[in-house]
Amino acid sequence: MPVLPRRYSLIAVAVALLSSASAYADTIVLRGARVLTMDEAKPEAEAIALVDGRIAAVGSAADVEPFLKGARVYDLPAGALVLPGFQDSHNHLIWSAAQAENISLTDVSDEAGLRAAIEPAMAALPKDAWLRGGGWSVAVYKDPSAAVLDKVTGDRPAYFEDVDGHSGWANSAALKAAGIDAASKDPEGGRIERDAQGNPTGMLRENAMALVADLLPDYPDSQVDIGLEKAQAEAISYGVTAFIDPAVEEWMLKGYQRADAAGTLKLRVEAAVTVAAEEGVAGVKRTLDLKNRYASPHLEVTSIKLFVDGVIETGTAALLEAYVGSNSAGELLYTPEQLNAIAIAGDKANLQLHAHAIGDRAVRAALDAYEAAQKANGVRDSRHQITHLELVDPADIGRFKQLGVIANIQALWAYPDTYIVDLTRPKLGPERSEWLYPFGALKKAGATIAGSSDWSVSSMNPLEAIQTGVTRQDIADPQGAVLTPQHKLDLMDMLRAYTVNGAYAAFDEAESGTLTSGKRADVVVLDKDLTKIAPTEIASAKALLTMIDGMPAYEGEGLPKPTQQ
Repeated sequence: MPVLPRRYSLIAVAVALLSSASAYADTIVLRGARVLTMDEAKPEAEAIALVDGRIAAVGSAADVEPFLKGARVYDLPAGALVLPGFQDSHNHLIWSAAQAENISLTDVSDEAGLRAAIEPAMAALPKDAWLRGGGWSVAVYKDPSAAVLDKVTGDRPAYFEDVDGHSGWANSAALKAAGIDAASKDPEGGRIERDAQGNPTGMLRENAMALVADLLPDYPDSQVDIGLEKAQAEAISYGVTAFIDPAVEEWMLKGYQRADAAGTLKLRVEAAVTVAAEEGVAGVKRTLDLKNRYASPHLEVTSIKLFVDGVIETGTAALLEAYVGSNSAGELLYTPEQLNAIAIAGDKANLQLHAHAIGDRAVRAALDAYEAAQKANGVRDSRHQITHLELVDPADIGRFKQLGVIANIQALWAYPDTYIVDLTRPKLGPERSEWLYPFGALKKAGATIAGSSDWSVSSMNPLEAIQTGVTRQDIADPQGAVLTPQHKLDLMDMLRAYTVNGAYAAFDEAESGTLTSGKRADVVVLDKDLTKIAPTEIASAKALLTMIDGMPAYEGEGLPKPTQQ
């Protein structure tokens, strides 16, 4: 069968497939389990036939019978659930994958942990190689400093980014290499943390991170390729079939394109290029250049990424009112004029805008920029996004629907963990804390909600995020405290966020997001029917089978062997 254009008519595809099912070599039938199509026109089925990468039939056992001859048939467990493949609308896959091959400081809380993590790499790497990696958390390592790192690394330069990518931890050798000392000025949109005498402590916030990070050598292609292969396999094992990479650099696009050329990139990647304040509207031209040069079957540059602010726990998120006990309300990483100019130029170029906004002031600034783009360019089907949305002012909730802005959420963050209890609520106070992760309010106001992981900040298993979005509780403590229960979503809200709305966010709803005849055959089979188990058990479900383009990409334990008809 010839390759079909991306926006090919679904009706034409369905007619072609149904007219001559026996003519196709690659036919797979899934039956025996409940099929939740996520298609409002036909919500449920009991079987599905896939032919040459397309969905040929969805319905009863009788509906798929014409496709059985010569097909591979999976007779699934009665308690299983068939869904469209999950779509992760904010996942730093290749960056995180390359970093995963570096030194990991995940869960490191003291000097002993630093030594255990760093010393093996020091012995294995060339003497002049930088020590680099990430994964440390301000919630776990309470007092990171250059002095602490120096005890382990000596005079070898070392630099580690925190788990959320908003802070960098450098040793003295790295600070010296970057020329950072007591006389150094904070860069625009960044902060060099200092001690009482004004000397840099080794902690760099936001744009100050680049002072050291820009000195790091490029990752070797082999490290990128190995990391991507591992990360992709993990994503597929969770039922993920497509994702948006929200902040790519050219080396990342090269890595994706290498994998696509080699036939090993199975996931579909929509990518956003970061445009910083200092680059301004010139970043739009650069994004379009990258869009033209890095287009392949599974890769497309579609968007501009805007880092509007930082994070609450370090006091770098931009708030409408000052942090509790402080005169600071954080700061925007763009002036409103800079942000509006980039948004208007990007929108005019038909690029999607994907804004990181944590604080309520940042959310408002992003909405204002999108509104400015509409006024300047006219209303179009732009589907601009704002991601994270940790704190949203109630006055801005309704603007998402009014402006057609997608709320891109990481539901796995919406429970009372250490970040919330110890680092966030005390900085916001009780009244503002009632508007933390206001997903329920956004839903009630008619916003389109897309689900995502922000991997490697948090797990990329969609089922963990789905459970937390429904319960607002720690998965490990189902009887524990609930974060702002008024903002819970229901199960179908969360499933839509990871299927229908994920496809919509990627402008791919004609091809994916529902199990509809004619669409691309991206499918996940779960071992449990999520609608028939307790909400606190959702994350315990596992993918039995993930299919991409109608072919098995992952087969889990407990999946029955297919039979050849």
